[in-house]
Parts: sequence; C-alpha cells; structure tokens
Amino acid sequence: MKIHTYIYSCVGLAALLLTSCGSMGPKSIRAGRMEYNLALGKSDSEQLLINIVKMRFLDRPVFLNITSMTSNLSFQSQLTTSTSGLFKSTTLPISASPSFTWKDNPTITYQELTGAKYVTQMLSPVPADTIVLLLQSWPADMVLPLTLNEINNVNNLWNPIDPNLSSDAIEEHKRFTEITKSIQQLDSQRTLEWVVTRKIGDVNNTVETAILLNRPNDEITTAAVQILIDNLGLTKAEKGATKFSVEYGLEQKDDSTIVFGTRSVQDILSFASMDVDVPASMVTQALPVENGWSERASTRLFHVQTSSTKPSNASIAIQYRNNWFYISENDLQSKAIFLLLQVLMGMQSGASSNGTPVLTIPISS
Repeated sequence: MKIHTYIYSCVGLAALLLTSCGSMGPKSIRAGRMEYNLALGKSDSEQLLINIVKMRFLDRPVFLNITSMTSNLSFQSQLTTSTSGLFKSTTLPISASPSFTWKDNPTITYQELTGAKYVTQMLSPVPADTIVLLLQSWPADMVLPLTLNEINNVNNLWNPIDPNLSSDAIEEHKRFTEITKSIQQLDSQRTLEWVVTRKIGDVNNTVETAILLNRPNDEITTAAVQILIDNLGLTKAEKGATKFSVEYGLEQKDDSTIVFGTRSVQDILSFASMDVDVPASMVTQALPVENGWSERASTRLFHVQTSSTKPSNASIAIQYRNNWFYISENDLQSKAIFLLLQVLMGMQSGASSNGTPVLTIPISS
C-alpha cells in the first residue's frame, strides 16, 4: 500500500508542477502588464514634476524617453526523487525534492531628448491646430492662459518676475482673461464648438480646424459673443455664418483672422515653475518672483507645494535638494493642469504645423 501511495504522490506532484507551469503565461500578462503600466505612468509623472521644480531653481531639465521596453518571462519546475533499499524492504522509502525557478528579465532603452528632437518638442511654438485639438477636450480657461502669449495683440504676458516690465501688462492680462471667460462660457453651453476635419483627397493630408459658434438665442449669450468680437477686433457678417481663419503669429492681421501667439513647451513649463513653493531656507537659491504672486489664489492655475518630510496626501511627489515637492491629492485644479502638460508634451512630440484652423461663427444680425 505504501508503494502505491508514494507513486501516486509523485505523479500528483509532477502533474501539479506541469499544470502550474502551463498557466503562468496568462497570469503573468495580467500581473506584469498592469505593474509595468503603473510604474511607467508614475515614472513619467515624477520626471515631469522634477523638471518643473528644477526650472524654478534654474537647474537644467533632463528628459529621458523610454524608446523600447521588453520583458522576457521564464518559469521552470523540476522534481528530483531518490530511493533507497529498493530490494531490501517493501516500504520503498522515497524522497522528493521539487524546485522552482521564476525569472523576469526586462530590457529598457532610454534616450535623452536632445538635438533636433528637443528643438521640435520643447523650443518650437505649439501649432495653432494643436491648441484647437486641445480645446475639444479641455476647458478654454485652462488651455488658453497656459499656452498663449497673446491672441490678436491682447497680451497674456503678466510677468511674475518683473510685473512692471510693461505698464499695460496687467490691464492686457485682464482683457485676455475676459476673452478666455467668454470663450469658455460659449463653449460650455455648446454655443461654441471645436471641429477638426481632414480634406478628402488632399495629397498633402491637410487638416482644417473650425470653431462653430451657433446663433445666440438669449441676451447673455449675445453679450458674450459681442465681448469676444469686440476684444479681438473682428467684424462679423450681417447675415449667416462668419468665418475667421486662425493662424499662428505675433501681430493682428485683419478683422477676419484670429492670430494665436503660442508659447513653446519650454516656456509653458517655465511659467508653471513659477507656481512651485520654495522653502524659506532655499529662497536665495530659487528664481525670485514679485511679492504677492503666490497669494493670487483666484487666478492660480497650478500649485506645487513643498514639505521637509514626505507628504501623506500627495498625488505625485518627488524629493529634490533634501526637500519634498508635491501636488496635493485634493488639488483637482493642479492635477488637471499637470495632466494637460503631459498631454501637450505628447502631442508636441509629433506636432505638425500643416493646415490652417478656420473659425466659423453663425451670428444673427
């Protein structure tokens, strides 16, 4: 009886090992893919945050892109048995020694963002059609203040380092904010819609973008449309739709064109770095800003807080110069802006300036 028991036990153990080995493949996909996904997302976020913080201290930002990532998984199982006294005893003493080997050999390739790619992604102005694409999914009062220096000569250049660089800077900034609020109001109620189309049969694969502003049916909407038209120096058609082309540029062109003076990603990140809190002990090491800049809670788009110890309520946190810098889990505005920065960097890595956006505004006379 004992002989049969040992034999059955060995066979059962061997079957168990083979079954486990055969099922590890699907299980490794479910576990490994999610772990790599979470690790990659966290690493990208931490890299962006630390580069924004480094800009606050005038340190060189470094972007390492992952160009490839492969993982070679292997699982081996082995069962070794030994017997003694096979012909001297009917008890047939048997010893079994199972062994398991699990290997995960990831191969990750990094490449620093430099040269022509750095110029294209970081230093080139964001194309006007990219702004329109963002406005399809993101609020105008987040996208426009972050990405534009000006729109039809209305400046968004309120400088936190030297606010008196231009005597009209603050007033221009207020006008820019008024325009942004008008666009956001019309967009949120679907009076204004952003549309991107591709010309059929065009050998150049030209992309056209359009802003459709439906007929206002109430006084409040009509007033918002008028604010937009007046502040941008535009002229609407007496009847039917009014079309405005949207272009990149530095100066207003005419009363039928909207000109976006866009920032580069480098400018955008530098501007965002002004909203990084600096510990009192490090004030002399960071780029100074004018008094009251950090207290402008009503217009602040982004906020990176600091702590001497690792924060417990951080959405994303990094350690730099013996201090912690983080975005609070409860700060939804900053979390949204941070995500927008990540999306913008991804879009700019393959941005194209082809195509001229078109603004279509049907307004009743």
